Amino acid sequence: MSIRQVTIFGGSGFIGRAIVRALAQEGLRVRIAVRRIELAESIKTAGDVGQITVMRTNLRSAPSVAAAIAGSEAVINAAGIPFQRGRQRYQTVHVAGARAIAEAAKAAGVERLVHMSGIGADHRSSTNRYVQSKVGAEDAIVAGFPTATILRPSVVFGPDDAMFNRLARIAASAPFVPLVGAGTAKVQPVFVGDVGSAAAAVLARPETAKTVFELGGPRVYTYREIAALVLREIGRDKPILGVPAPLMKIAGFFAEFLPVPPLTHDQVDLLTQDNVARPGAPGLAALGIQGTAAEAILPTYLDRFRVGGRYNQHAPA
Repeated sequence: MSIRQVTIFGGSGFIGRAIVRALAQEGLRVRIAVRRIELAESIKTAGDVGQITVMRTNLRSAPSVAAAIAGSEAVINAAGIPFQRGRQRYQTVHVAGARAIAEAAKAAGVERLVHMSGIGADHRSSTNRYVQSKVGAEDAIVAGFPTATILRPSVVFGPDDAMFNRLARIAASAPFVPLVGAGTAKVQPVFVGDVGSAAAAVLARPETAKTVFELGGPRVYTYREIAALVLREIGRDKPILGVPAPLMKIAGFFAEFLPVPPLTHDQVDLLTQDNVARPGAPGLAALGIQGTAAEAILPTYLDRFRVGGRYNQHAPA
């Protein structure tokens, strides 16, 4: 591999940290470009001394982005936000940020550019603001760096995930588990470690340039099945009740005024739509990665929500 150093934007995030670990295991030098360097310091222990460095970077500043990329043969864009707040807007971070990274990577003569997107980012007719920004980000990446590789994961799970931890927290404290609508929309959860491995794998394979990979786990669930799985894992017997999507959207709208909204209007909308890889689309298997089942990983971090806590030896059947 001619790639020796990789710059990763958003390396302090949930997916970004997994990518950093995967790259470090391959012996690559990793530069993490982030807005807040204090959030990335802990991930430096994933590599040898000096192998992983952190640089403060502002996506709104072209010189800052160029400085973060300088000296790297490959760039990975994993920068993203789950909700909008202040100057952190979908269009600013996802679209304008992707454009700045692609243009700087091209100008620096970077060999490979990998962009982390999401399943559904090809839905150009969507009115969802989050999805629209993901579509715009992919367009910006390809326009600025035509040979870029795009990875579109489904809902990503792992110790710090949003979906399973949030459901378990609700199931442990509320009298019932609420779902958006009937909970019949489908999802294909993919393990965060597998997503990190996929990012490292495409860098090792030049033939993956100009390719879109849709990353889904080994099983497709409905959201109702996901809720039932969480209840079984934490050993709790509570009803699963559907709440009409319009009511949840109203709740999500008002929740957006909170410092950290538990649910947004855009997220409610996404929970009513399928989030699965397209049949025939290249995915983990095309990269030689066997997807990890949620049932194999959930016990390692949802055990703290069991009755009696993490150290309750009576695991659910």
